[in-house]
Amino acid sequence: MQVSIRDLSFTYDGSYTPVFEHVSFTFDTSWKLGLIGRNGKGKTTLLRLLLRQHAHEGRIDMPLIPVYFPFPVVNPARPTRDIMQDAAPDAEEWQLQCELNQLDVDDSVLDRPFQTLSKGEMTKVLLAALFTRDDVYPLIDEPTNHLDAHGRELVADYLRRKDGFLLVSHDRAFLNRCIDHVLSLNRSDVWVMQGNYDTWEARLNQQNEYEQSRNEVLRRDIRHLEESARRTAEWSAKAEKGKFHVAPSEAAVVDRGYVGAKAASMMKKATSALRRKERAIDEKRSLLHNVEKVGDLKLTVLRHPKDVLISVQGASVVYDGRTVCRDVTFAVRRGDRIALTGPNGCGKSSILKALIGAGGSLEGSVSVAPGLTVSYVPQQTDNLTGSMKDFISYAGVDETLFKAILRNMDFTRDLFDRPIRQMSQGQKKKLLLARSLCTPAHLYVWDEPLNYIDVLSRVQLEGLLLEYEPTLLLVEHDAMFLDHVCTNSISLGGIR
Repeated sequence: MQVSIRDLSFTYDGSYTPVFEHVSFTFDTSWKLGLIGRNGKGKTTLLRLLLRQHAHEGRIDMPLIPVYFPFPVVNPARPTRDIMQDAAPDAEEWQLQCELNQLDVDDSVLDRPFQTLSKGEMTKVLLAALFTRDDVYPLIDEPTNHLDAHGRELVADYLRRKDGFLLVSHDRAFLNRCIDHVLSLNRSDVWVMQGNYDTWEARLNQQNEYEQSRNEVLRRDIRHLEESARRTAEWSAKAEKGKFHVAPSEAAVVDRGYVGAKAASMMKKATSALRRKERAIDEKRSLLHNVEKVGDLKLTVLRHPKDVLISVQGASVVYDGRTVCRDVTFAVRRGDRIALTGPNGCGKSSILKALIGAGGSLEGSVSVAPGLTVSYVPQQTDNLTGSMKDFISYAGVDETLFKAILRNMDFTRDLFDRPIRQMSQGQKKKLLLARSLCTPAHLYVWDEPLNYIDVLSRVQLEGLLLEYEPTLLLVEHDAMFLDHVCTNSISLGGIR
């Protein structure tokens, strides 16, 4: 069966910029389809349109019942079994157990209150319930945000064994592992193609090279046409002036009627030529494509006189008197880019917060170099409110630099005037990243900086870190990103 979208147009109320404008494409419901696109390019909006949550122009033919993941949980204090049965009313318990086993989740969770599960367990439980149904089409929106590296591999393998879903994810390794087709929302068009992330990236790079060379030829033609139009306009102005200005020595013998008629004829020809050139310029500009390129980012890295910036020896992470991780030992030296890795709940974020004095819990021998300037990106974006101007003022960053970084991260100018609460999660995360990049620092501490961040921006950040080589301590689960940028990783096993 196929999902058919014909001449789709949609603009949010109060916005002047269409999210979709006369878009048409089709895809098969049996495909493992990955939805790729920049933050703010309409991925979540497309899911909502498929769910019939917005009025739109054009036609959407959906042969199956679309179901959004993650779906809301009413009263999470109830047993997990009840939550799963709400999501899959016709499923037998043995079916729920079978799906849970495939996701390496013990059956005992069925009797536990849903709210006592970890975020990763919640994701797996809701996915298991979703795939017990065969009468729906799953719309899966960023399932990896609460999964550690092992959990991502497990869920990717689980999805690879399933037929038929539309998946939004920015984790490149995850996409490579579980999809067989790509739906790409580009700047100027939509692609539907067979393959995985690597296949899509190869086509994008090839397309960009072609468009860049083509655009350069068009821009050169436009410059020549604009110069010709300028000369034509000057000639037209001289012709018009000639109707009224005749040298005194010639005034007695010149037939002003003749001069006026001739000037009018020249003016008409000049105006006609100018219009032709202006039409040609407009036509050339309409052929220019917006190449999906990654802008350049910059970073001001401070050099600290000490070689060792942070030293942790035999430390433990303790929550409410309960030790969740012990024997934490590592050092951060100038130029290191170190990732703290390990399962969810082992204390990674708590260690980062404790080291920068933002809370957290870390007991043991901890040494921080004196005078250390730290630039921090927190994991959560929920507390971001107000206007862009409020955020800039509170952050104490240079407004021009801050906005320039955001523009290079594909922030459109209209977003600068939009309340932060109306921004997507990815756009909010870019605010936090841009603030960090604006801050000269000895050490950059980033807690899951790539949550909700699109794939092209991830590539962009990789290039930045490899070029400027800042000292970096981070928590992140994107395996490809860590493999590309980190000089070392510290595995925190936690306590079971």
